[in-house]
Amino acid sequence: MTTTIDSLPVCWQKFHNCLRAGIDRILLFGPAGTGKTYAGLTMGDTRGGAFRLPCTEDMTNAEVSGAFMPDAKGGFSWVAGSALKAWKGDGSVGGRLVVDEIDKAGGDVFATLLNFLDSPESASWEHPETGRIYKPLAGFSAIMTTNIENMGELPMALADRFPIRIRINEPHPQALAKLSSDLRGMAVRMADAGKQRISLRAFYAFDKLRSSLGIEEASEIVFGDRATAILEAMKVDSLS
Repeated sequence: MTTTIDSLPVCWQKFHNCLRAGIDRILLFGPAGTGKTYAGLTMGDTRGGAFRLPCTEDMTNAEVSGAFMPDAKGGFSWVAGSALKAWKGDGSVGGRLVVDEIDKAGGDVFATLLNFLDSPESASWEHPETGRIYKPLAGFSAIMTTNIENMGELPMALADRFPIRIRINEPHPQALAKLSSDLRGMAVRMADAGKQRISLRAFYAFDKLRSSLGIEEASEIVFGDRATAILEAMKVDSLS
């Protein structure tokens, strides 16, 4: 599937236009499984590299800024975390930090992330061993993804850092292209179907299973008590 900007769904066109305008802090929210993380890692200028940071309650600052880790010589060496790597980029231009669900990060980590996501004029970090002060290289950008629908639930400090918020309600075309063509229409319709929604990941699993187990068994395993309705919808799609 060849994707052009004009063929992108409206939500993805907005994202592209913001990136092209030089916006370097964008929050993508909406249903899970629509390719938000994939787009954050691939769309726009990522010459300095793209670094993903999935947030959980159990994560530590080591994943953000870095930590001393055992090395091959039996000692400890500093290993940079995703945020510091994105700040440094390729050494000449900053990279892209893609933060998945920052709202799930614990207190200390959340505070560290806020620092790394601050404006370039204010953001800085001191290396605990060398004392060197790091600042983001020009070109650094940050994309945050979340499944939160109500932006009022975001902490004020975080909301302030991401003034551009785009609701993603359709799968990214390149993510959709990984599905067999007969499933794509349904995957688009079900991506934002409220409580009835079905993730793109579920369609991936069904697509793979049906090739070895058959369509009936695959649908029962993946879709459960909704299997019959899904199969009926597939039949209707095949006739249209």
